[in-house]
Amino acid sequence: MKMMDYINEQPAVLREILDKRKNVAEVFCRKFSDIQPDVIYLIASGTSWNAAKAAAPFMEMVLNQPVFALPPSRIGLIWGRKPMVLLISQGGKSTNILAAAEKTSEYSQIAMTGSSEGKLNTLCDAYIPILCGEENVGPKTKGYTATILTLYVMALEAAKKTEILKDGTYAEYMDMLTSMINQLPENIKRVVQWTEQNEDNLKELKTLYFVGKRQGMDIASEGALKVMETLLIPGMAFDFEEYLHGPSCSIEKNVGGFYLFPEKSDEDYERMAGLAKHHKEICSQVYAVVSEENGDKRSCFVAAAGVWYTQPFEQILPFQVLSALIPEKLGIEGVGMQRFKALDGKLNVKYKEG
Repeated sequence: MKMMDYINEQPAVLREILDKRKNVAEVFCRKFSDIQPDVIYLIASGTSWNAAKAAAPFMEMVLNQPVFALPPSRIGLIWGRKPMVLLISQGGKSTNILAAAEKTSEYSQIAMTGSSEGKLNTLCDAYIPILCGEENVGPKTKGYTATILTLYVMALEAAKKTEILKDGTYAEYMDMLTSMINQLPENIKRVVQWTEQNEDNLKELKTLYFVGKRQGMDIASEGALKVMETLLIPGMAFDFEEYLHGPSCSIEKNVGGFYLFPEKSDEDYERMAGLAKHHKEICSQVYAVVSEENGDKRSCFVAAAGVWYTQPFEQILPFQVLSALIPEKLGIEGVGMQRFKALDGKLNVKYKEG
């Protein structure tokens, strides 16, 4: 299978997670009720870390408590009187996440993996499946969105069970998530068309800046990772406001950009539009991810559910699709995976039995 096959599986995968949310969240709900944690840590790396960062703000809002998303290399002091640690790895065999499990073994731990046979599962108190199945091409796509939605439903079910959330509010969240999933097939179709329309320019990308606000920054991080894994070019993600304070000075004619726009009602929408316009005056390869059509073929229009917490499922699509389609046009499909395997052979990035 190819990346595009896994991208097209996302609507069915996400619908299954939502339909089976009570079973998916059962272990987390039980542990949450028993421990009553005052802080939750999401430990992950790569795409799993980007998913954790995107999910953390929603979990904080729903559970009304701090949720920290950290890579294994940044684990320091574990704060809180009753912390809960979730260790997330789609394959369950990244050596750094296995080391993190050993390092945090004195705390209540839950492994979240896409495989019931993941090595990580054996090191933790409990296990929660990410119902995404395998992705054998290297760069993860459905695993990203499946991890986010799994974390979302875990938080929602726990908040409902402990009465942090009332039934009416819970139902509103379900409606928005259902709307997002219903729109996903059409959004994938639109993004494929946008990629094909911009193919010639996308093939010429050399360096890319990704700019987003709030949760958009975390989506931008995953977008940058995808192009580095597949197009094999530098990609850097920035928070919108921080981008204005220095990094924007490095824009050159060969530095393209992606701007992940918030809703038009956002106070910084016009400022971001002004920044994108400034970038376009220097470089023609500047693109936008928007929720309303604006007549510019460089703008990728994705239908939005209209709430900030569905943006990761909507705004990640252009980066997933161009990473799936453009490398094949360039004759470099799979080269990134070959390079990763070569590095893995030297540095043991992934755990190997025996």
